[in-house]
Amino acid sequence: MATRQSVDHFLEQCEGALHFAEYEYNEASRQEHYDDEQFQNSQRYIEEALTDMERLYASSNDQQREMLSRMKQQLNELKNEMIVLRH
Repeated sequence: MATRQSVDHFLEQCEGALHFAEYEYNEASRQEHYDDEQFQNSQRYIEEALTDMERLYASSNDQQREMLSRMKQQLNELKNEMIVLRH
């Protein structure tokens, strides 16, 4: 069973990945994106968070699963937006 602390810590890491990816997405959508490596890194962080989430989800209780599901939806939405962005 996942502890509350481990889920909270993981969600904080996901928030960090989201903020980084949102920043890179905004930069790429405003102007020609010169730093493709950072953009790709932010996509990689999202992928890693989603992969780690699957493992944590399996050992979570119902309340934790709800929080993880909401975060998963946010990560997937941004991931999809980044994929279709032409930069």
